[in-house]
Amino acid sequence: MELRSVTASIDGPISVADIAAQSGGIRALHRRVCELRSMGLNFAANAIENEMAALELSQYQL
Repeated sequence: MELRSVTASIDGPISVADIAAQSGGIRALHRRVCELRSMGLNFAANAIENEMAALELSQYQL
């Protein structure tokens, strides 16, 4: 029931900026890029990295 209330409040797709703004978000984005690359989905990993670069988030190393 609680999950439904959380998803009901989302008005659209979640962006890289939305994720980065959350506590641990930048770490989660880096982890997701690694996961995507390990699955051979380089185009998706590149898209996230490009958006992070545009937001100047890639400077935050773990």
